[in-house]
Amino acid sequence: LQDQTFRHGPGSSRYVEPKRTFEKALEISDLVVLDRERCVLCWRCVRFSDEVAGDRFIQLVDRGPGTQILTFKDEPFDSYFSGNTIQICPVGALTSKPYRFVSRPWDLMSAPSVCAYCSVGCPMTNDARSDKLVRTQALPNENVNDFWTCDKGRFGYHYVGSEERLRTPLLRKGDNFEQASWGQALDAIAARLRDGKRIGVIASGHLTTEDAWAISKLSKSVLETPHVDARIQDAGAPYELALGLSGAAGSSATLNDLESARTILWVGPDPKETLPVLYLRLRKAVLDKGAKLIVCSPRRISLDVFATHAIRCEPGAEARAVAGLMRATAQPAEAVNDIGDPFVVAWGPAAAGRDETPILQAVLALAHEREAKLLICPPHAGSQGMLDMGCHPLLDAGQAPAAEKGMGTREMLEAAAASELDALVIFGADLISDFPDAALAKRALESGVFTVVIELFATETATHADVVLPSAAYAEREATFTNLERRLQKLEPLLAPPGAALEPWRACASLARSLGEDWGWITFEDVWSDIRANVPTHSAIEVSHLNQASLAPHPAQESGYASGPDHAPAHAVVAGPGGQYPKGFRSGSPFQTGQNWPLSWELRAFEARQRPGIIAPAPPSNGGFDGDHPFTPRPAEAVGFALYSGRLLYDEGTMVSKSKALRGIARPAFVEMNPEDAAELGLSEGERAIVSGSGFEAELEVFLSDISKGAVFVPYDQKGLKANRLMSGLDTRVEVRKA
Repeated sequence: LQDQTFRHGPGSSRYVEPKRTFEKALEISDLVVLDRERCVLCWRCVRFSDEVAGDRFIQLVDRGPGTQILTFKDEPFDSYFSGNTIQICPVGALTSKPYRFVSRPWDLMSAPSVCAYCSVGCPMTNDARSDKLVRTQALPNENVNDFWTCDKGRFGYHYVGSEERLRTPLLRKGDNFEQASWGQALDAIAARLRDGKRIGVIASGHLTTEDAWAISKLSKSVLETPHVDARIQDAGAPYELALGLSGAAGSSATLNDLESARTILWVGPDPKETLPVLYLRLRKAVLDKGAKLIVCSPRRISLDVFATHAIRCEPGAEARAVAGLMRATAQPAEAVNDIGDPFVVAWGPAAAGRDETPILQAVLALAHEREAKLLICPPHAGSQGMLDMGCHPLLDAGQAPAAEKGMGTREMLEAAAASELDALVIFGADLISDFPDAALAKRALESGVFTVVIELFATETATHADVVLPSAAYAEREATFTNLERRLQKLEPLLAPPGAALEPWRACASLARSLGEDWGWITFEDVWSDIRANVPTHSAIEVSHLNQASLAPHPAQESGYASGPDHAPAHAVVAGPGGQYPKGFRSGSPFQTGQNWPLSWELRAFEARQRPGIIAPAPPSNGGFDGDHPFTPRPAEAVGFALYSGRLLYDEGTMVSKSKALRGIARPAFVEMNPEDAAELGLSEGERAIVSGSGFEAELEVFLSDISKGAVFVPYDQKGLKANRLMSGLDTRVEVRKA
């Protein structure tokens, strides 16, 4: 409305009657500010919160001329998706607290991008003013995110402009670092790697597809080491097992398959915390499309609210619970009868530091038996790209089994701690904070192994390095991310990297040149030419098709336009590869509520452009699927509680903690317990307990919940505790006592 008034509106208002007045700038959450004097009571925010997010925190209250949008008394707008109401508000009544009064829309420079957090891959637009990133908003793609994004993706961008960003290469001199040029840093690295016999390479799942290819090529072709892995928090997750079922270490299902499925099985983490927009897609599939949802988990998660069946398994017995769906022994028994076709089985690493192999074996066996589609849900924006490009000890690029098997992240750290590695090269990973065995990571980095770190910030891991190289952030580069569907989407650069920071793929190409191998990479297109030539699954992908090339909409495509003898006929709007907007257009007001057409059509209208995406084809299955689904029972002599841990949406991760809008929202660490277990220890809700494991202990607040007896849940990285300090090995167990 502000844009239209600026372009076409009168210079003054004709309205002279008294206006309603309300308290201005009412903060209804840490992120959203409400100006009720602007509100026209269109209900968009209410409908979104009710119909899409399922968080009924905001409603119309009072009656008659006193009607207003408001939250309930003493209840803030505490939704993970609250920022979407800002974007769909037509009059600016709901505004972003971090962006409020920062800029006018016409002063912004914008570029399309993709969220750099989780693996859903929500398309977004980055907005900058005076070379500073000041806002991000969702872009539409009905194949991925509809039109939504979570508040972490929307507000977690401030780290890009942080003053703490690394700006120049650093070389260790004794206990301190000295600034150096890229040439000096690369020479120092090449001198040590050239003679290295055993080199380990560990990468972050937040890096791009191009970075993944460069890291894989540097490791396996130049350094001639098979020891490369990008699984950190999900260390040991056996993605490669899916090769025998679908031909790819990844999904055979798409997000759209969820909405056409009759039955969905979820075995994994709480998606509302780790994959929020996937949670919205699952909710839509169940409540709007009528799918049956079966959730298998040792603890209550967000999906239980609308799940058809919740199978609460014993700690470590997820594989047996999934197998019960094949053997008709599952509890509740009705879950077996509700399995029908089309059937989608979704799995993701549910708990850091636990062995997921039996669980995924059981999931694959069920999918094989029922000819179901498989949705693999790795944790980060670039995790699937790492698998596709061969950053895995058992995979080469193009989903091929590795010619030489290498060590995974845990094995590399164990080798480094035992002084059996000559060098360790780390791309964007803070192992001490993120690997599910902090003590092992620290021993490895303090063992004297030559360590190179490429990072955005001086993390705890970076402080142990011999050479530190500055990296460009997602808004500063032309790149692609590969999401959990294996869908490629494009990031466009908006800002220049700070100082001498470079994209990791450029750093790899420069290091390869210092080691005597010139790849000839200068531009983004050069990298993709190499990918097409060497990665069979990506040989036919034209990355130019990922650019936003849609034409401006014809007036006949405007929502509310009525075709007829006096109007040009309406045409379908191109919606990127894989989908189109619906044909046909309503006449009359496009935003009138209470009509039988989807809210998403109302909100974006038909003239919105979708971001394109391309799913790389999977190679044929190798036919080597092993239908066994082993289950390892808990040893009878095991003591203590099985530790489950996973990230919450707002945590103390590096990027979130550097984003000023989010770093104050993260809740303190806590321990979630079964009420019976707590009663046996004399604990009750809200009391303090000591949780100890792996030689470390922490005092945490107790929360009682529906979690299986013998298990506790501690969030992975919250204020007051990094849970990886409690972990060691697999199947970590902890002791709990009253504080």
